[in-house]
Amino acid sequence: MALRIVLLLAAAADAWLQTTTRTPPRLPTTRLRASKDDLGRREALALGLAQALGVALAPGAAGAAGELGRVVPAADLLAAAAAAPAKRNVVVTGANSGVGLEGAKLLAAAGHDVVCACRTAAKAEAAAAACGGRAVPAVCDLADLKSVKAFAASVKDVDTLVLNAGLALSTKDTAAQRTKQGFELTIGTNHLGHMALYELLEKRLAAAKGSAKGQPRLVVTASPVHDPKSGGGDVGSKATLGDLAGLAQVDFDMVDGGAYDPDKAYKDSKLCNILFTAEASRRLAKLNPKATANAFSPGLIPAPDGFFKYQNKFFAKTFNTIATAAGVAETAAFGGSCLAFMAASPSLDAVTDGWYDTDPPGKHQLRAHDPSDEARDVAKQKKLWDLSAALIAKASA
Repeated sequence: MALRIVLLLAAAADAWLQTTTRTPPRLPTTRLRASKDDLGRREALALGLAQALGVALAPGAAGAAGELGRVVPAADLLAAAAAAPAKRNVVVTGANSGVGLEGAKLLAAAGHDVVCACRTAAKAEAAAAACGGRAVPAVCDLADLKSVKAFAASVKDVDTLVLNAGLALSTKDTAAQRTKQGFELTIGTNHLGHMALYELLEKRLAAAKGSAKGQPRLVVTASPVHDPKSGGGDVGSKATLGDLAGLAQVDFDMVDGGAYDPDKAYKDSKLCNILFTAEASRRLAKLNPKATANAFSPGLIPAPDGFFKYQNKFFAKTFNTIATAAGVAETAAFGGSCLAFMAASPSLDAVTDGWYDTDPPGKHQLRAHDPSDEARDVAKQKKLWDLSAALIAKASA
């Protein structure tokens, strides 16, 4: 409920600011359940509405077989990368900031070889420098399939592929932005660009011999907002891919064929991430029975490190303040430890098609969950894969 209240309060305050010229209201800085004296009248009403409508987060369930409700505390997450019995060759997309950078730094410090795959050379070089001697820079612009192809061709050895980069555009945008090949930018970056990279590296990943006991890994950074029953997924637009009608054309606005909605586009992209991971786990297993694919969320991380860095500045500041006061926010450093755990922990050697999220929010631990009902639809997992692969091939021709 706390997470839902935070999001509703931030959205209400942002909307209020858009319709008034008055000085923005002072936000609570020490607690969530502020009194009417601490908040303006509109914010007090918003808080009451949020409390009345709030629902608890979906309880942790099963990620993969044998992982039902498993909880991994922060201390175990931090120790995981160094505990790996053999050093891994890890590719991390979006390694220039936030969770990606913090995770890459931990993996490099633990002795793993890390490729910092970033949108520009300058970002990649800065990331590699921050990680130390075992990291190398590489350019991979996920919004350009030519860049993705060039990067994939440069990868000599990979046994751990971390698809982490992502963006969430401002909810004030009314028109879709496009990738180089004409895809809607959010889906094109978060899903299609990553899937194109995976397809190009799949055989090399599955055949990798340098990883611990020959066990390659695919790790995907997702989000609980893919699930309309989650605290964040139940606020604003809801994720659903419908019949995937939009993927029948390159210049789609939304996967379900509907009108552009930036909030839904981000949530849909995270649903695509979960569906993609499930299908990838099966495909990888056919190539190498020891290969695994899992998805995780590092939790809600305030700007400038979290995805709200692309949002309206007042909304981001509002969210940061309330989320921190409510105790539901995580840090980029914690998120990086989650990434390192998923990439290198020996405890995940036999785990595949898992979904891990911070639960409860702000408590610095991962828990194995069931993803949303739609994310568990095997027919939709396969259909999304086939349509996406066809779309990528058509745009790459």
